[in-house]
Amino acid sequence: MKGVILLALKDMVIERFGGASRWEEILETAGITEKLHILPITDIEDRIVMDILNSLMKVLNINIEKAGEAFGDYWINVYAQKFYKAYFVGVKNAKEFLLKMDNVHTASTKNLPDASPPKFQYEWKDDNTLIMKYLSKRNLIDIMVGLIKGVGKYFNEELKVRKIANDRVEIVFPYT
Repeated sequence: MKGVILLALKDMVIERFGGASRWEEILETAGITEKLHILPITDIEDRIVMDILNSLMKVLNINIEKAGEAFGDYWINVYAQKFYKAYFVGVKNAKEFLLKMDNVHTASTKNLPDASPPKFQYEWKDDNTLIMKYLSKRNLIDIMVGLIKGVGKYFNEELKVRKIANDRVEIVFPYT
């Protein structure tokens, strides 16, 4: 996984969950004793990121759904606004934004060696219900749900977001 994900997770914990000491506690609980040197394009072993995520849930006493919602809100509404604002330009609503995510992941990681972002497939159930299929070996569908909710918040839209399988999310838009 790219370091940018871990950097955002670290910033979220520091800004919203108790500061640098809480981040250090999470790392210690995850068994990480050496100083992590992370750059946005650094490759971090998935196992390390998952250990940190599991530790975060333990230390903060939250489940994966709550962790996904916290991270999704932070990534979309804080972190991405600083570093990925260009992907929001010209997008009018959550539907447009979500429908371009597969292309954004492909374009933003094209020149990054060993990048393996999730891929998405789209299927319309009806005029305002989208099924997004999540294609990734990481099994982080709950993080995806939180990210989609964060997109709804960013565009000030009441999205109904529901995980319907371990690789599918249903999104009902408040408009057609």
